[in-house]
Amino acid sequence: MNIRTNMLDRLMLKTEKEMNEQLEKLINERTKELNLANQHLEEISNTDALTGLFNRRYFIQHLETLIHSDKVNTFALLYIDTNRFKPINDSYGHEIGDKVLQELGLRFSAYNLSELTCFRIGGDEFAVIIENCSDVSEITNIAHKIFEMLQHSISVPPYSFTLTASIGIARYPLDAEDKDILIRYADIAMYEVKSKSYKNNYMFFDKLFIEKINKKYEIEVLLQNADYDNEFMLYYQPQYSTDTQALIGMEALIRWKQPQNGLISPSEFIPIAEETGLIIQIGEWVVEKAFSQIKKWNELNSMDLKMSINISPIQIKNTDFANWLWKKMQNEKIKPEWIDLEITESVAMISTSSIEKAFDFLNEIGVSISIDDFGTGYSSLSYIRKYNIDRLKIAKELIDHIAYDENALLIVQTIIMMSRGMNLKTISEGVEDMEQLEILKELGCDEIQGYIFGKPIPSLEFEKLHLNKN
Repeated sequence: MNIRTNMLDRLMLKTEKEMNEQLEKLINERTKELNLANQHLEEISNTDALTGLFNRRYFIQHLETLIHSDKVNTFALLYIDTNRFKPINDSYGHEIGDKVLQELGLRFSAYNLSELTCFRIGGDEFAVIIENCSDVSEITNIAHKIFEMLQHSISVPPYSFTLTASIGIARYPLDAEDKDILIRYADIAMYEVKSKSYKNNYMFFDKLFIEKINKKYEIEVLLQNADYDNEFMLYYQPQYSTDTQALIGMEALIRWKQPQNGLISPSEFIPIAEETGLIIQIGEWVVEKAFSQIKKWNELNSMDLKMSINISPIQIKNTDFANWLWKKMQNEKIKPEWIDLEITESVAMISTSSIEKAFDFLNEIGVSISIDDFGTGYSSLSYIRKYNIDRLKIAKELIDHIAYDENALLIVQTIIMMSRGMNLKTISEGVEDMEQLEILKELGCDEIQGYIFGKPIPSLEFEKLHLNKN
């Protein structure tokens, strides 16, 4: 009986041991699977699904790690925005845009080295972190490599795209020791680059950028509280016929005399007004004042002078603008031939149904349209034909150089010849001396605007200098 009991006990112990071993093995296998699954989830949570680069979540985490690391004393953050990616999405669709981003992801991945990490922050924004580096030449070398990478066109059959980039650079701990401030500074530097041009360029963060931002916010607050009738005023610059030297019209130019700060340049406040949407109200004020002035001058002098009014892209995008303008003209009894709307080439390049309808309506009611600063931006024959442009205003930048720069002279000559062939008028702005005037007259430019005939001045001075002699 005892022998049998002992045998059963040993058998049960052996079976229990095997079961425990099998259970331990199973637990180890499940633990390993769970660790792999967690690792996979961690990788997924740190990876941008579209490009395969590290994502914003890991970017923030990685910055925090570096700042608290004993092995990393310094690093550089490059904040990168690809220029003009939005038009690709808008014109060709998000599927094409995504393929462009995927190709960018592959190109950035090639730069993921031991001390250089690439991230997609979101949209068409990327970041690069260079560890143990504060040397300007080393950082700029990486920036130039990014520019070289973008020089090769991105093929998405049947299309091909070439992008440029704006890069803002901030350094730890030189510029900031806090990750959020460091990101903000790199972002500020990037937008500073973007505000200058859409070419490949980079900037290191400078504390002066903060002063500029503070001034911008100060102007924004002043604009929001401005008393338009007591602070804004219109100046007028005459436009003359090149051949007869007779006054044919004028351009209305807004000026802002702020009570506490004096005159604030349009180049300072107009971009802020556009960014905040205040340009809609300011633009309406300009139109109303310009309408009132041209009506007074033309009726008193029995003339048909033309008033040129600058229109912001934000106004044109407003679907009610053309209708509002027409109703205002009818109410004020303004003849369409008295009005010329000056738009920038960037507006003409935008192709949306609302903008196309606005231009069609403006053409239909007889309001003329001029392209401002022609010859230095996105000059294209396609939008001139598409929108029935009436006049090209040749950029001052070209006029400044026509007396001694053969290339500038050739460009101006080409613009005038092209315009003549398309039954468009040309007007040159920024004409300041007789040599420029004689060259433009010889080339066949129709109209002249510039200091040679008069600078922008208030209405009463304009009347004395330009209307009383006609």
